[in-house]
This record gives sequence, structure tokens and C-alpha cells, in this order.
Amino acid sequence: MGHTISRTRTRRTALVAGALLAMSMAAGTAQATTSAAGQQGSGARITAAPASCPKYYFCGYAGANYSNLVFKFTDCYLQPISARTGGSWYNNQSKGTKARMYDAHKKLVYTTPGAPYGDPHGNWKGIRYIDAC
Repeated sequence: MGHTISRTRTRRTALVAGALLAMSMAAGTAQATTSAAGQQGSGARITAAPASCPKYYFCGYAGANYSNLVFKFTDCYLQPISARTGGSWYNNQSKGTKARMYDAHKKLVYTTPGAPYGDPHGNWKGIRYIDAC
């Protein structure tokens, strides 16, 4: 049953993402803006996603300032990550989508602000799983 829910959630997310993209293209607007402060509080406002993070993905980097991409997720389920310290992340999913970060015991540690948003000086310490949406 869990796989059915995940597939349904993924399909629903894909349908919503497609609809939002179509509306955005029709209106001629597709500009990323930011709001709210990030987990580690760099406070930097970002007006465009890093080139290495495609639309509708949550991307994690080993280095600060979106350097050294180590993963990019779009599916809605817990996925293990290999990053352990330092780094950065960018949530380039459909507007308002929040990603969740979990520890080794799959306990929720942090929920990101709604997309699009990133933290150029995040820290992966203690984070072992990501649920992109």
C-alpha cells in the first residue's frame, strides 16, 4: 500500500508541476524569487536557481554556494543522502513546495521554506534523508 501512496503522490505532484509550468509559460513569467530565512540563516536572497539544479528538483551540494552537486531529487519519499557536513541546498520545485530533512532515525529535523529557495551555506551535519516534497 505504501508504494501505491508514493506513486499517487508522485503522479499528483507531476500533474500539479505540469499545470503550473503551462500556466507560467502562458503568462510569460518564470522567474524564481525568494522569501523567508533558511535553516542556517545566511539570509541571502537568491533570484535564480543554480544552473545545476533543474526546475522541479531539490538539489544538495557538498560545497558552499551551490558547488559540487551530490544529489538532486524530485520524488516524494525519503531518500538517503551521502553529504555529511558543510554544503548548501536549493529547492527549485514548484512554487511553495517544501522539502523535509530527516536524521538517521528518520525523525524530522527541518522543513525548508517554500520553493524556490536555497541556503548557500547550509550544513548537512545530522541529516541522512530528504523527502523532496
